[in-house]
Amino acid sequence: GAYVVGIDALAARVVKAAGTGIAQAAEAVLGVATTEVSERAPSTAWADAIAQAGQGLPPQLKSPGFFDEEYAAVVLPNRITDKADYLKVRRPGRGVALDRAKRTAGWDVIASYRATGRIYGRLDFSEVATLAAEHLNAQAAAGATRPFDHVLVDEGQDLSPSRWQLLRAAVAEGKDDIFVAEDAHQRIYGHRITLSQYGIKIVGRSRRLVLNYRTTAQNLRWAMSVLDGADYSDLEGEAEDHSKYRSARSGPAPEFIACESVADELERVAAVVEEWVSEPDLAPETLAILVRDRNQQERVVAGLAERGVTVRGVDNEAIRLGQPVVMTMHRSKGTEFSKVVLFGVREGSIPAALRDQNYDESALADALLRERSLLYVAATRARDVLVVTWSGKPSPLV
Repeated sequence: GAYVVGIDALAARVVKAAGTGIAQAAEAVLGVATTEVSERAPSTAWADAIAQAGQGLPPQLKSPGFFDEEYAAVVLPNRITDKADYLKVRRPGRGVALDRAKRTAGWDVIASYRATGRIYGRLDFSEVATLAAEHLNAQAAAGATRPFDHVLVDEGQDLSPSRWQLLRAAVAEGKDDIFVAEDAHQRIYGHRITLSQYGIKIVGRSRRLVLNYRTTAQNLRWAMSVLDGADYSDLEGEAEDHSKYRSARSGPAPEFIACESVADELERVAAVVEEWVSEPDLAPETLAILVRDRNQQERVVAGLAERGVTVRGVDNEAIRLGQPVVMTMHRSKGTEFSKVVLFGVREGSIPAALRDQNYDESALADALLRERSLLYVAATRARDVLVVTWSGKPSPLV
């Protein structure tokens, strides 16, 4: 039969089912035949590794974000297990060029990260996915059947190389083996990849869907304008043409509200939400305020409460009935609402202060693509009404 499962849950199942047999895969991926793979690495793991072993790094590389992406995009997919292999591996699309000295210093951090993981029996999600892929491939080489006959993938634009390797390993190559739905405009995590790199052949087999059923033509037109001036490509590597996208529905033009201060912005948004809530036959939970991060979410919930407007902050839990919701733009992915406020769309917030991340120009350009995509995702959560607010200078993406 068919079932629905998250990719990381699938990886965990494969590794758990392998039992002590996972040692062979661990040796190929991590260089050590460990079977202690049940715990997950904490969010501070890369920062800890940099603190312990990053003395030789230049300042611009002392970034947990850089190492997290380097590990997932270069080290794991290429099964790098020692410094010699890391010094030789190609790193296309990574943006940050590394000479021999920088790679040597970087490997010290990676080795520290892995050593700590072994001590505590911890793996990160990319490591688990890579182990699962390696195990399934080894089993298949020994004559075992792949777990699935067919795989359907949703939100393909956000999957990392290790997840694609797992999906490729989960189903035998053949007719109708993998069906992928993706939207390059909604890539808010990770870097651009081309599926052919991972044995998934879609060249000449893809079809572009251009009719939007969720939001109105007016909202879609503005959301697409956020993407203008940026080059997007799909998982086939083909460039996207924004001009072809259209909507099946019509509605009011988006409203833009420039405010003098955050306090003024909260006052204006409180008035908007009060008006919406008073409308008959409009369920409060179909109203949303979307913000850039968790800190802003907490400030908006508290600020509106001070102004007599009760809203509910939503993180990982499901949306409940009875109150308008406040959530981050990242959390809003996959949701839809009747009416949406994009709050705090100001300079310095969207795009985020990316230069603080020590990106080089190529990596910075890709990070900016993800920021554009994030605002696009947030804007297209609105089925009917979209309001965009900011205090001070508006975001340059507006």
